[in-house]
Amino acid sequence: MNHKVIAGVDEAGRGPLAGPVVASAVILNPNDIPEGLRDSKKLSEKRRGVLAREIRSKALAIGVGIVHEQDIDRNNILQATFEAMRQAISNLDADFSQVQVDGNHKIPGLKMDQECIIGGDDLVPEISAASIIAKTTRDAMMISYDKLFPEYSFKSHKGYGSKMHMETLRELGRTPVHRRSFRPVDSCPNKNYQYYKQEPSYGRMGEIIAGMYLIRNGYHLLEHSYHAGREGELDLIASKSEEVIFVEVKSFAGETDDSLALERVTPAKQKQIARIAEMYLEKHEIDQPECRFDIITVNFSEPKPQINHYTDAFLPL
Repeated sequence: MNHKVIAGVDEAGRGPLAGPVVASAVILNPNDIPEGLRDSKKLSEKRRGVLAREIRSKALAIGVGIVHEQDIDRNNILQATFEAMRQAISNLDADFSQVQVDGNHKIPGLKMDQECIIGGDDLVPEISAASIIAKTTRDAMMISYDKLFPEYSFKSHKGYGSKMHMETLRELGRTPVHRRSFRPVDSCPNKNYQYYKQEPSYGRMGEIIAGMYLIRNGYHLLEHSYHAGREGELDLIASKSEEVIFVEVKSFAGETDDSLALERVTPAKQKQIARIAEMYLEKHEIDQPECRFDIITVNFSEPKPQINHYTDAFLPL
């Protein structure tokens, strides 16, 4: 290389009580750098969104790394942050000569040149861009989690310890996306999300677990338990890559495989799902969308539920 190509790295989500820590690595095109890049925390939500779209369209490469709350609890938040950063760097699809990371901690385990820059998210365009991508990616996940746990208002505080969040935690206890090792979550019991050998909770918890699975696999959750009046309801509606996905969730325990669960999505049920999907698209004025009908099964026979995702499981009749 004749000149230094920088991969800027930053994270979002070290401090919240719930949700993942997300890191991003960005290589910008030196001839087409978006204007107004700075620390994502100093930008409005609307401006962050605009810049994130511009970065995604102009950057030479973007990598994202995500470490979820279970691994944060297992390994501590600093190590989880380093792991997210390593993931982000490994997901870059371009060559670079140096990593520049925000803060004063070098990323352990990287066999490449790296430089720490305190305040780098406001000084180095590549780090600013990484800050914006990490923040908007994490915020989108928390907004999706808000669909599964609306009582906690994740859409507004994104999992940080706001007064509203703390009061809800004390009243309702923790959710599956809270960081159990963080104070005050460690003193808040799991009151409402028990499921092992609790058959009455399988339907509700199956939908929540399926929703979490989708969010962690890059889907944006649009609806949970979408009601369509007399037609009934749809378990989950999600989007990914400009495609709208309508998801039927089937939960069970004690069966050897998914056969019976899949059989319960009968032709009549498929027609009902298709009718509700059409109503949803009309209500939200989505013209000629790319659509898909999926089934997710959740098997509660073991302490850790087993999830199977059947994409394009059926075509509407």
